[in-house]
Amino acid sequence: MLPQIPLRYFSLAAIEDARLKNKASRQDLKRKLSDTSLIEGSERYLKLRIEEVELEREDLELERDRMDWEMNEKKLDEKVYRKAQQSTNKRIISLGDDLWQFKRQLRTHDEKAGKLELLTPDSEGAFAAALLHLYKDPKKGKNRDTTLQNNMRRDSIAAYRSLGSDVETTDDPQITAGIRCTLSGEYFRPNHVKAAHIVPVQLGVELADYIFGKGTGARLFSVDNCLMLHEDIERAFDKGILVFVPVNPAERPIRRWKTVLLNEASRNQVVFFKAFKTLGDVDGMELKFRSEHRPAARFLYYHFVVSLLRCRQQREPGWENIWVKLRTGQPWPTPGRYLRQSMLLVLAKTVGNLSEGEIEGLVQERAFDVPERMAHSEEEEIARRVLEVHQELEEECLRKEENEEGEDEEEDE
Repeated sequence: MLPQIPLRYFSLAAIEDARLKNKASRQDLKRKLSDTSLIEGSERYLKLRIEEVELEREDLELERDRMDWEMNEKKLDEKVYRKAQQSTNKRIISLGDDLWQFKRQLRTHDEKAGKLELLTPDSEGAFAAALLHLYKDPKKGKNRDTTLQNNMRRDSIAAYRSLGSDVETTDDPQITAGIRCTLSGEYFRPNHVKAAHIVPVQLGVELADYIFGKGTGARLFSVDNCLMLHEDIERAFDKGILVFVPVNPAERPIRRWKTVLLNEASRNQVVFFKAFKTLGDVDGMELKFRSEHRPAARFLYYHFVVSLLRCRQQREPGWENIWVKLRTGQPWPTPGRYLRQSMLLVLAKTVGNLSEGEIEGLVQERAFDVPERMAHSEEEEIARRVLEVHQELEEECLRKEENEEGEDEEEDE
């Protein structure tokens, strides 16, 4: 039986009624927080601040519901809707950081008061304790280790047999060999082909172990979590514009993978390859491997799920067709249980805008479940940080594109 799915509002009257109740609760809470006898940092103070952030987040989620209703009733322009939704989602993610900080302070307060047992590596449920420790510093692990990255690139070039000499003629005497893009099969200058992470390493080893199962976090900087892709393809991959799914999901093990374009608005985006000219040309194109090595299926499935959820959340052009395919068993009826069921469910709920049937369709037969679980608030925080990492990757890609456009304009001048 699936965990309970929170109530979603699908009528304007229900949304407005909920918002009025939320407003009344926030006014009452404001009165309590203005009490001069309230001591900052006390248990009561922290609980009130947690309630305050939760109510503010709930109000934003209701605003998101209202925009969904207006969009479904064709009362809102699609571009205006998407921009407003992205802004609202960003604010919800930001509030989550405040919420986690207050909850962490409350736990510390209760530990000092002897209400909760201190978490140590020897505590029962030490794995959950390790994750909790990770979030004592929310920014920990975000800087990429260049040595690990260089080693992964070197190992991936060898594993995929990507080194060659078919690079275009260049006047640079230092470039004697090209690197092969696994999707196009073409060779490019080494700096134009990236060792693309499938699962962002910013998640960290501990999070990866929890999401995928113990032992998988150590593979984040391995060839199992990497594809050699031209920088234009890597950028689209990081932004969730395209994903890789099995050619034949019944194949055991999966050896062949193809591209699915999730964002129809990017179909005409120009790219400069011999094999294709636009991103739309890669839709359905198969990855071209030269060796027996393949990336981990669970990592590619994770990228597929997160990209799909964000595509659905932001109502990227063409998302409806993708969801129709998902309901009919395409494009990926998962052959294995690749993600922890509770995490997949929390991710789906964090994204919002999903019906009970849609969430059940994602979870059923597509995830594993184990007795070891964190508290719901902690899983919500993990899901929030997963989406935050992908949001940061997308923004980084956009900044690179803007910088490249600026450089091109300067060259033209």
